Amino acid sequence: MQGLVEQFLKLKPSKFASLGDPSEAEVWIDEMEKSFTLLNCTDVEKVSLAKYHQLLGNAYHWLKAMKGTVFPEGAEVTWASFVWAFFGKHFSDCARDKKVMEFMQLTQNNLTVDQYEARFVELSRFAPKLVEDREDKAKRLLNGMRPNIRRYLVPPNLKDYHELYECAQLVE
Repeated sequence: MQGLVEQFLKLKPSKFASLGDPSEAEVWIDEMEKSFTLLNCTDVEKVSLAKYHQLLGNAYHWLKAMKGTVFPEGAEVTWASFVWAFFGKHFSDCARDKKVMEFMQLTQNNLTVDQYEARFVELSRFAPKLVEDREDKAKRLLNGMRPNIRRYLVPPNLKDYHELYECAQLVE
């Protein structure tokens, strides 16, 4: 783990102090996830690196307060559960609801297929229940596409999200 910590710190990841701006929380999680992907971290390593090396001030005090309740001693905490608890504290319900609404109303408009899909993925994490089923996820992606692309993707056999995305790229 020591070698991983050294590699992680060489990337100079940003620290999070919880100054009240929910978008800062989102950006911080995104930056952490980029570093974790680069280092090929496991769930346990992700949580350890984030908890012990990157939280300052109010964020660190929040973490200490969560020990024993949300993060019980000795229990293995997944990255997903850490992010859920983190956003629960640092990303207000109102801000989260706005992101869910933005996702539900997302359409391609003038975006390329790649840009639309990237925005879809970015916003879908705020509404995981809406995309947990592969077919539902594919339908939601399809329904937001421009009609001139969507009409070529209507066959009922296009129910897989990734297959649909790849076909949309070809159509565009």
